[in-house]
Amino acid sequence: MKISYDKKVDALNVTLKTGKVDRTIEVAPEIFLDVDKSGNPLYLEVIGASEKIGKKNFSSIKIGSKSFKLPAFA
Repeated sequence: MKISYDKKVDALNVTLKTGKVDRTIEVAPEIFLDVDKSGNPLYLEVIGASEKIGKKNFSSIKIGSKSFKLPAFA
């Protein structure tokens, strides 16, 4: 898993698995999930991430049971 943040557009990008994107699903407003031909999730993008996650909580995120520190993004 790879997590990156584009400060210019305030987008959090999570690479779950690399692969060829077949389609993109908007799972919530400004939250997009790219899936492959079999429907397996590949990439997750959150536009307006600092607002959605909250600037106070933006130094780390929790995905499932794992917590990731994001000191470069705070």
